[in-house]
Amino acid sequence: MKKSHEMSRSDLIARVSPLAPVLAAIARENSFSKAAEKLGVHQSAVSHRITQLEEALGFALFERTTRQITPTEYGRVLCAAAIETVDVWDGAFDRLEKFRTEGTVRLSVASALAMKWVLPNLASAQEAGLEIALDVNDRPVDFSAGTMDAAIRFGAGPYPGLHSSLLKKAAIVPVARPGYVAGDRGLEDVLGNRDVTLLKDAVGERDGTDFSWGYYCAQAGLSLDTDRKALAFDRADLVLQAAINGMGIGLGRTLLIEGDIAQGFLAPVGPTVPMKSAYWLVCSPEFSKTERFSNLKSWLLAVSN
Repeated sequence: MKKSHEMSRSDLIARVSPLAPVLAAIARENSFSKAAEKLGVHQSAVSHRITQLEEALGFALFERTTRQITPTEYGRVLCAAAIETVDVWDGAFDRLEKFRTEGTVRLSVASALAMKWVLPNLASAQEAGLEIALDVNDRPVDFSAGTMDAAIRFGAGPYPGLHSSLLKKAAIVPVARPGYVAGDRGLEDVLGNRDVTLLKDAVGERDGTDFSWGYYCAQAGLSLDTDRKALAFDRADLVLQAAINGMGIGLGRTLLIEGDIAQGFLAPVGPTVPMKSAYWLVCSPEFSKTERFSNLKSWLLAVSN
């Protein structure tokens, strides 16, 4: 019989590889019978194949007693490799599953965009044949975790390592409840009135997206008293809700304000200023090749323009 020390590396791999699922099941179940049950075969088939492998290799993989089996030193090494091999294939098939043309798309969206734009448009997604599971999360998605298919990000973009598709360029404009600003006073006069409260997005003031009163006034050629009365919020939609409630003037941006303006809840009170930041649809390079991604992108572009 050709022993393991006489066999080439390729011969050894050829002998062991087909039995990786069997070795992995035995190692995980610590039992031939339970491994056979998990694999859907008879216990005798498992025992026979392991015995044949041991004879071909020239060493024992398991110490057998009437009550239990224990991997030998050789067995532990090969079982560990078998488990790793099976896990790799499981992961590969999980990734292949994402290439299906049907099924739910898991989309992560920041809270403000979800409340002001995505949720009001979800009905049209169903009409377009899309099933979307919405994850409302203000933190960037870690796509390596495999829990999300795609996300919408607001920023300068594109994003290294991800497939980035530009959805919509953005602009900012001050908004307030209709009638909050008396008459036809210009924004500069309004900003000069210290009794007028400015509503700020605290996150936008510091996250590098230029969603701030400082950026707006600099681009619009307006002076801003940094010591004036202001209220700060951690979400852009809360800023807009405060403006709707007559609490002051807030900055609104593309996709967040169109609905409220159309319904008469808000009105622009100053010029519109383009932003460097924009809305991006991001995902893994693998998911970008699927039909589900193409359908998602087409729908988002349709409802954003």
